[in-house]
Amino acid sequence: MALPKVVIDSAIWVTPRLSTLPIELVPIRGTQIVPGDLEDANALLTRTVTRVDANLLQDSPISFVGTASAGTDHIDTPFLSERGIQLANAAGCNAGAVADYVLDAIHQCQRLESLISGATVGLVGYGAVGRHLAARLSNLGGKVKVYDPYVESTEADVTFCALPEVLGCSIVSLHAALHNDQRYPSAQMIDQAAAGYISPDALFINAGRGGLVIEEALHRLADKGVTLVLDTWPDEPSVSQELLSRVAFATPHIAGYTGTAKTNATDFLIEPLVRALNLDNPFNTLESDETKQVTLDLSHESEIHGLIAAMEAVSRLAQDDGEFREAWKKSQTADNFEMQRTQYRLRDQYSALTVEAMNTSTELQRMLIAAGFKLAS
Repeated sequence: MALPKVVIDSAIWVTPRLSTLPIELVPIRGTQIVPGDLEDANALLTRTVTRVDANLLQDSPISFVGTASAGTDHIDTPFLSERGIQLANAAGCNAGAVADYVLDAIHQCQRLESLISGATVGLVGYGAVGRHLAARLSNLGGKVKVYDPYVESTEADVTFCALPEVLGCSIVSLHAALHNDQRYPSAQMIDQAAAGYISPDALFINAGRGGLVIEEALHRLADKGVTLVLDTWPDEPSVSQELLSRVAFATPHIAGYTGTAKTNATDFLIEPLVRALNLDNPFNTLESDETKQVTLDLSHESEIHGLIAAMEAVSRLAQDDGEFREAWKKSQTADNFEMQRTQYRLRDQYSALTVEAMNTSTELQRMLIAAGFKLAS
């Protein structure tokens, strides 16, 4: 009997767990998946670059769609529901990676010491990424304020506030889902008016969705001196050269790109895929890869400089920024933007590193753990 056919975006990792399943995997570049590719397929594993709707699925026998991303705004969910097509996403798969990116941005923009001293941090969105990031920021000493009208929370270490108060924090980071829900639409929520609440000396980070912000608002922020770090862009995959020139650090939507996150993005979809296709999955638990060992002699470092040394051991933001700017000079096209993403050399994640911090203080050890590192026993 023929194996179930699963069309998969070729940029999605085929992990050991996925490779053990009794299925036929057909890899196709996400931007090139067309209806004809799905005529005899049972499932589709995709990313945000593929629009999944009636135009793509109308004449296919697809019974399951999995997206290796947290967001589902590229998917016509009412159509899938109407057709009885099961849907799964990978919410939270890259939470650690994005938190690493934000912490690196805070460090590279000279705000880490301020954070540890109790600076306010405003998070727009309190889903999987927002919660993970909030915990790290709070544990490091930041005073976290959150705007998310869809969440009622009694979290002890964060304060829920109205959007203007959150935008008035020293550091602002966007992590809301992108949608047009009539109650609280997030699309273009950071417009010219919202930009007015952001302080001139603030650090503004968007490692969420580009469509949360309009470009004119970003120019207004730059005009008044706000430091901008952008991983996602209002008209992505198009990036205006003028906006790029005004950003402190710029990357091509790779904040969530670590080896750990890419593995999670696939493996989070396996259980729902197995259920949807009624598959045998004899290897449903596999040992995770061992962490890398990093030895740092921090015995002569202060706590803040010890933490910085650990972060610098894996930091890539400045390098990634330079490589993206250089590539964008050569070709300002959607294909080039996508190529920068698919060919990106994955970062190590803080949690995948075991730090041998020799002769360190208890406080430095606490800070390293708070930032997301593991310590050698």
